[in-house]
Amino acid sequence: MADKRIVISLEPIEQIELERLVLDDDETGALNFLKNCLYPRMLKEQNKIHCLPYFELEARKRAGAEDENLNPWLKKKK
Repeated sequence: MADKRIVISLEPIEQIELERLVLDDDETGALNFLKNCLYPRMLKEQNKIHCLPYFELEARKRAGAEDENLNPWLKKKK
């Protein structure tokens, strides 16, 4: 779901690794870097909740009580 821009920061060691992969034309390493480093961060950023109206946050809280896949802080306390 690409409905908003996201920002992903890289640690210095990750920047070096990415540059090495590009300079060496390491296709396998690059794919592994994308799958194991960048893709999980992208998913995490996409699932963050930013500045929602109160009524939408409350609706997500109610849905979170029934759906365990939603963020745990949105779930109702038992």
